[in-house]
Amino acid sequence: MKVPPSFRRLVAALDSLPEVGPITAKRIAERLLFDREKRENLVEAIRGLDSVRLCKRCRVITEEEVCEVCRDTTRERKIMVVLSPFDVFRIEESGKYRGKYFVLYHLISITEGVMPEDLPIEEFQRRVREEGIEEVILALPNDVRADVTGRYLVEGLEGVKVTKLPSGIPRGGDISSLDPYTLAEALEHRVPFE
Repeated sequence: MKVPPSFRRLVAALDSLPEVGPITAKRIAERLLFDREKRENLVEAIRGLDSVRLCKRCRVITEEEVCEVCRDTTRERKIMVVLSPFDVFRIEESGKYRGKYFVLYHLISITEGVMPEDLPIEEFQRRVREEGIEEVILALPNDVRADVTGRYLVEGLEGVKVTKLPSGIPRGGDISSLDPYTLAEALEHRVPFE
C-alpha cells in the first residue's frame, strides 16, 4: 500500500525548506496529519505572511507601510546597514542602538550574479542625504563581498562618518577556527590587553 499523494506532497513541501531534511519533514507531516488544530494554526500563520511587506524607508519586514523604528522621531541620526531584517530584530533586542536601519538582503557578488546596479544604492544614499544622517555603520558580514558592497554604498557621501563593526576573533573562539581573511582583520584591528 502506498502513502496518500496529499501526504507525500506535504512531506516534499516541508523537505524543500532549508535545514529541514526528509526525516524531519516526515515527522512534522505525521504530527500535522493527526492534529487538526495544529494544522489549522499553521495554515493560518502561513496565510498571515501575505500581510508582510518591506518598510518603504529601511526595507525591514513589517505589516505597515513604514515600520515603528522609521516612525520613531527620537532615533539618533545614524543608520546601520545590515544584510537581513532579522539582524535588525537582534540588534533591537540588545537595546544598545538607538539609530535607524537599512536592510540590503544581498551583497555584490559577481559569482552569484549580483551587481552594484541590483542593489538599492541610490535609494540608500538619497535617504542618508534627506534625513541628515551623521554616521553610517556597516554591520555586514566580515568578507570581501561586504567590503566591496560597503564601498559602493558610501561612495560620494560627504560629511558623513562611516564606521563598521569590529572584526576578528569572536568571544569564545580561537584562531584555529578562523579563515585567513578574518585572522588578518583580527591582527590589523587588535586592541591593548588590559
